[in-house]
Amino acid sequence: MKAKQLLRLIAISVAALQIPLLSAQKTVAQSADALSSFQCRVADDYHVTLAVKHNGSLSDPLIVWTTDEFSNAGYTPERRCSEVTERLNILLQENGGTLSGLYMTAGIVNGHPVLCAVNNTRSGCNTTNVLFTLKRENRSNPGRVLETLLNYNATGSGSPIQESGGQPYVNLERLVQQLF
Repeated sequence: MKAKQLLRLIAISVAALQIPLLSAQKTVAQSADALSSFQCRVADDYHVTLAVKHNGSLSDPLIVWTTDEFSNAGYTPERRCSEVTERLNILLQENGGTLSGLYMTAGIVNGHPVLCAVNNTRSGCNTTNVLFTLKRENRSNPGRVLETLLNYNATGSGSPIQESGGQPYVNLERLVQQLF
């Protein structure tokens, strides 16, 4: 009788030990698939900003830097790619290594149309959250740039774009996930 109880106790203990191990394996797998960083690279002779997962997989480009419009002011496509990629990495880091709860929207800062990152659909662009300034041809309708970005990159189901008071907001996490 005692041997039977002892075997049952051992079986329960072994089963109890397996649960944390299985959970740990799932966490490691999830973290390998999680977003690690953004990188500025050259693809097809253009600088591009793309996302990188912990497992090393690269996304399709989030932004392709083609315009030389800002080069006279020292903002070449290479510099814009590098600086915006760094801003995205800071944003990722400050948000605990995730894009959850972050949105991209359009606005005007210092008289210039910009795309910026915000943490809710009630916030707007300001000098501390600007990602980049839009080129001249996109200045008349910055919201259309967001829609174009989504239409170009959308391969998943559902739209990561939301509107609040007529202002478009793009769910950054969903947008980036669609690029993989």
